[in-house]
Amino acid sequence: MKSQRMLPKVIAVLGGIAVVLPAALSARQSGGVGMPVADIAVRNGLPASDSELTPRVQAIVDHGDALTGARHYAAAEREYHRAAAIVRGQGHLPSYTLWHLACALYYEGNPEGAAVVLDQLTSESQRYGDIAVQAVALFNSAWLSGQSGNGRVAAAKLDGVRKLLRSPYMPRSIRDQLSARLAEPSRVAER
Repeated sequence: MKSQRMLPKVIAVLGGIAVVLPAALSARQSGGVGMPVADIAVRNGLPASDSELTPRVQAIVDHGDALTGARHYAAAEREYHRAAAIVRGQGHLPSYTLWHLACALYYEGNPEGAAVVLDQLTSESQRYGDIAVQAVALFNSAWLSGQSGNGRVAAAKLDGVRKLLRSPYMPRSIRDQLSARLAEPSRVAER
């Protein structure tokens, strides 16, 4: 029941800045937290990195999404890991792929695991010089850490987000979006 109460908060925080699950999942499918996927209104905010989504990778991610929609989380996670390995092998940042992996872990009821994946994406995006992905991943990881009862960790991550937002290289849309989220009364680090 706790995870059902958490979903509206996730949508409020994550919904404006990230892909939760693709619209390709039908209304009859349901996420692991008891809300039909089609009822989740989100927009893309963590798009695929340059050259990430080859036809092969897209097919694997789509299969992972179908497995997530059917609540076969372990199988979905294997697909996302496989897709991410292919993307890395091609020398690209697996931002979209790791986001989908984090979502599957969250829907499975593992926010800590989702935060770990987003921390990994934060580190990888830093190495690739993708400051926008780095900031979005870190912000969402902070939220998940707070929801997992790690308020101090969440607060430290939010400090990192604030530092990133001061960069002159941060895209204005990401800066505005995350700044607005940070200005809202926050429950990220309350636990």
